[in-house]
Amino acid sequence: MKKNNLLVFITVFWLSIGYTQEEDANLILSYPEESEITFFQYPGGTYAKAVYKSQADITNEYPEQLLESIVSATDQEWVNYNTLGGAEKASEKKQSHFDKIITMDKDKNYFELAHKLTFDVGGISTAIVKFFTHFEGTAVLSGAVVMQFVNDRWQKTSHPSLSTLSIIVMRMKSEVLEGIVLQNSNDPNIKAIAERVSTEAGLDLSLLEEEFGSWYSPEIDETKIELYKDPRTW
Repeated sequence: MKKNNLLVFITVFWLSIGYTQEEDANLILSYPEESEITFFQYPGGTYAKAVYKSQADITNEYPEQLLESIVSATDQEWVNYNTLGGAEKASEKKQSHFDKIITMDKDKNYFELAHKLTFDVGGISTAIVKFFTHFEGTAVLSGAVVMQFVNDRWQKTSHPSLSTLSIIVMRMKSEVLEGIVLQNSNDPNIKAIAERVSTEAGLDLSLLEEEFGSWYSPEIDETKIELYKDPRTW
């Protein structure tokens, strides 16, 4: 199979520390159109914290900055700003939620970032970021946020065609998802999956969804789930 590899270096000034993200890319098809997909695994100890004091300070120029903005938001207007579709689509937060954001220890309440996929949907730049929540008094939970770059900024969204893919991004181990997307793994089990979900033209995310679904239905395949599922996820 022909594979396109691309190294993209993006310098992100984030949490007052400059670092470079190296993203590898491959071609994806049929989801719903031909696009390029990139995979990036965050270095250990990469966090999105409440570093912003007001909505006026944010730009949401990068997906990571949107996550910082989300955990920093101290009023409903700010939440609406972070959400594609504004007030109509945003979740409504209680004042008690905002009070906790204002008073919480910023170094003990944050998102731990694992990895992300970026690609286009309908010509719109789209990203899915896997993260773990760290909030005092609650268990660490896994999650994935879908976001799109609209009106010159990243905004959180719930794209109906991406619900299953976001679960895949959230549940899979980083090295497994990277091996499937980029076909660069030496693990025979991961290579076998990559072959099953690809055509001669490239990775087919619809086939990936079918593969993922087959692990759970009609019967649960505990062996595959144990091999590929991140044990920290639900």
